[in-house]
Amino acid sequence: MKKVIIVFFLIFFIANNYSDAQTTVKYGADKTKSFVTYSMSHPMHDWDGTSTDVNSVLLFNPETKKIQKVAVSIPVSTFDSQNANRDSHTIEALDAIQFSVITFSSASITGDDSTVTVTGNLTFHGVTRSITFETKNKITDKRIEVVGSFNVKMSEYKIENPSLMGIPTRDTFTLKFFMVYNPI
Repeated sequence: MKKVIIVFFLIFFIANNYSDAQTTVKYGADKTKSFVTYSMSHPMHDWDGTSTDVNSVLLFNPETKKIQKVAVSIPVSTFDSQNANRDSHTIEALDAIQFSVITFSSASITGDDSTVTVTGNLTFHGVTRSITFETKNKITDKRIEVVGSFNVKMSEYKIENPSLMGIPTRDTFTLKFFMVYNPI
């Protein structure tokens, strides 16, 4: 719980102290419409787990129509694969008691208003790594929609691959996201 509180303070500190505040509008994720899904693969079957408990804020410049910064925080325990036993095993495999939150904070966002390249730091299982991915954006006067995905290699985050019947999952899984932001 302390990590979640610290992440929220970090998100709001970034949002409140951005240097170009007069031309920046803060947007918060709409939890009724936003979600993040992981897709994993095992030789016997594939599955997805989804979280709608996505805490995120972005900074948007309405003059340039560009997203300037984004920060995201997701509690590991909120991913639901429609199989309670699998979810429990995932929480155990990810050491979610010790590493309870996945976070991302952007370092740079480049591109036009509809397609951007985002580079930033993903913290997962206590390991922080720089990642880069692309998003497709739909920007209107009332909201911003952001869609994208990227791959995560569990070994890079010091995670032992979960296994079924002694056979481990693939090392790489995909995180897909659909985010809807409203001005706050």
